[in-house]
Amino acid sequence: MQNSKSIFGFLLKSKGRHGIHSPFVFEFVDNCLTTKVDKNFLTARKKWLQKLKKNKEQFKIIDLGAGSKQMGKTRSVSELAKNASSKGVYGDILWKIAQHYKPVLTLELGTSIGTGTIHLKSGNPAGHIITVEGCDAILSRASQQFDYWKLSGITTIRSSFDNFVKLPAIGKYDLIFLDGNHSGKATILYIDALFEHTHSNTAFILDDIRWSEDMWDCWKYLSSDPRFHVSIDLGRMGILWRREEQTKEQFTIRPKIFKTKLF
Repeated sequence: MQNSKSIFGFLLKSKGRHGIHSPFVFEFVDNCLTTKVDKNFLTARKKWLQKLKKNKEQFKIIDLGAGSKQMGKTRSVSELAKNASSKGVYGDILWKIAQHYKPVLTLELGTSIGTGTIHLKSGNPAGHIITVEGCDAILSRASQQFDYWKLSGITTIRSSFDNFVKLPAIGKYDLIFLDGNHSGKATILYIDALFEHTHSNTAFILDDIRWSEDMWDCWKYLSSDPRFHVSIDLGRMGILWRREEQTKEQFTIRPKIFKTKLF
């Protein structure tokens, strides 16, 4: 049997909007995923990414997570931009989720060059984002990008994720985006620690669920976790909702927006 971790397994298992019978998930696909991203934002993003790709400034980094498959201990802004996960199709998804659900308080673990933060904030300018990054050199360059975009309502914190999740929260998170440590064990520990700071409609977005066998096992474990009643596999990205009022269901979705590279 084809492993669902693989691209082929995902394509074989995934459904379009007409194969979904859950009203909540159908609404998510029909009114969130299939909406169009603002054209002005897309134009500005293209110009911004082109600018970043030309920035060859080298700097030393401290990698506190599982590391990168492609980069060493010295990186450039252009490399961070090239390898940023939250751009293209999956950046669009972050923008659409923020625009549709309008989370008041969002937590992002893993700032990198700031692409995830920029998409989430641009989709919902009124919301507040706390973004956590373990490397001061990376965080300072991400802050430069927030200034470029003239974004406000962003709190940057330089901390390891292990230390941050032990701190008291300023409120209940509406959205948590985990995109920094590609360790399945660490991801589960962070979710366990943060769970008390969430509410019944909090969404957890996990990036790179097919990064490794370890991350795929993590996704399978969490999507079967009784604390989460809705799990949606979107290819490279997975989303978990608490939604205690709903019967537990798991979905693998490939909507029409996936016209480009999925992984």
